[in-house]
Amino acid sequence: MQSVSIISGYSTLHGALRSAERNWVGRLESALSADNLTADHWAILSQLSTDDGMTMSELAAQARLAPSSATRHADNLAERGLIFRVAATDDRRRILIGLSSLGAKLAARIRAQERLAEEELRARLGIRRYGELLAALAVVAERDD
Repeated sequence: MQSVSIISGYSTLHGALRSAERNWVGRLESALSADNLTADHWAILSQLSTDDGMTMSELAAQARLAPSSATRHADNLAERGLIFRVAATDDRRRILIGLSSLGAKLAARIRAQERLAEEELRARLGIRRYGELLAALAVVAERDD
């Protein structure tokens, strides 16, 4: 059976998605590495930058990280003063995680670079194809659970 190239020589969807992700993260690498952040750190910070606080399990699910990895990365970000943990007002046993003011400034700076990269991609693809790409990726990212 002959293999069909999907994107840039990658013959599987998995290969194409991994290549696209690595290329995309590479676009943000200068912003991330300037502040000693990884792609997983950015996944956490970017989720927290759109919320007033969430539990660790919610954060792990939203950032698409294993709970143990999310905890390890959150500990690192907390040590650096980028996030904070606080007891929820409705249930003191629940711990919420949020961005500190330092973390919010950092997230805004990286988000601005991410927006520029998105604008460049949208210009390359055109508005229609860009919208189709987002819709297709949303379908791929849907969870069946």
